[in-house]
Amino acid sequence: MRPRLLLLSGMLPLLWACGGAGRPAPADPLLEVFRRQAREEGLSPPQTEGKRLFARYCETCHGPVGGGDGQNAYNLQPSPPDFAESLHSHPSSYWRRIVAGGSAAVGRSALCPPWGRALAHEEIDAVVEYLKVLARPAAGS
Repeated sequence: MRPRLLLLSGMLPLLWACGGAGRPAPADPLLEVFRRQAREEGLSPPQTEGKRLFARYCETCHGPVGGGDGQNAYNLQPSPPDFAESLHSHPSSYWRRIVAGGSAAVGRSALCPPWGRALAHEEIDAVVEYLKVLARPAAGS
């Protein structure tokens, strides 16, 4: 038993040094960009998280501002909706169902995938909060 104890006690300083204890985790440059943009746009923390998640999961089809013009939109029939026009016609619970269960969950196209297994409830709420931002009228409109 004693040799094992010595071996483990000798490894602790090595593990401590390699683990980076006491040092802050490296910054995520993309997250820092989202935070800076969020400050400039006046987004709340949930809206900022929603923007980050939207960019990762939704932007490819829905486009950077939810116009239905993402880089993959041309492959889709029917085309993704323009959120600025479609978000006002349904409550937030409707959009939560779409994010969690895909658009087929509300009787629409099966092309929008369900993200409910990849995203936590709070993350789905954050995406919906960001969708509300996309539905705001543009300044000066």
